[in-house]
Amino acid sequence: MSPLPIQDTWVLVTGASSGLGRAAALHMAEKYRAKPLIVGRRPSNLEALRDEIRSRFDVTCEIVVADQSTAAGREMIATRVVELESPAALLAAGITSVGLFDTDRMAQYSEVIETNVLGFTDLLARLVVIFKGRGSRSSILAISSLAAETSVPFQAVYGASKAYVNTLIQAVSTELASTNISVGAFVPGGIDTDMAALSDLRWGKLGLMNVDKCAALAVRAMVEQRSFAVPGVSNRLTYLASRALPRSLVSRLAGLPYRGPR
Repeated sequence: MSPLPIQDTWVLVTGASSGLGRAAALHMAEKYRAKPLIVGRRPSNLEALRDEIRSRFDVTCEIVVADQSTAAGREMIATRVVELESPAALLAAGITSVGLFDTDRMAQYSEVIETNVLGFTDLLARLVVIFKGRGSRSSILAISSLAAETSVPFQAVYGASKAYVNTLIQAVSTELASTNISVGAFVPGGIDTDMAALSDLRWGKLGLMNVDKCAALAVRAMVEQRSFAVPGVSNRLTYLASRALPRSLVSRLAGLPYRGPR
């Protein structure tokens, strides 16, 4: 299948306030000349990103200030996708909770589940319905995580939420196999972003993938309409190990980079 042509089209990017979403919006504007429809919860960050895209690449960019965890936010996002006839979406919005699994963190867990599971599910369903109604080629790429495949101590709920994403994406991708719509999961390991900085990693940035490199691979996976993509040799080896080794061993290994309780 030939790459999805996104030049001069609007491409939805959620989670664009920072991290991988922000880097992906910059990359698609620079390399593909696509017009990012950037979504996030922090207006000042989105405005700065819009201005950077315009000044560096002379590419139009539009902002939607919306929270994926709310029905109103998801409605705003879907409405602009319809109005701008966007043919592609890179879903990078997501949050985490770091620390021992404990009842004291239930408010954080609820927020993770509302954003990464419930909000993601509803937004994905809305996009599939929109793209089905058009009949033309469309691509949706969800940013997941290797945490989905390894089970991650000290980010247990986050890992579980991404396992849900992987399972859902694989099923929906199969359902849509005979259509013009591709749905895929992009499954990186640790990335050098603000989220990683919150994770209290034992070795700091060692082993983390450069965010710009990871974003370039994510946009490429979206354009190539990949159903499952693990970026980087070390991440692919980790993924293969997670499939071959006992899950209990993989989980213990996955917990090594974290400082854990002190």
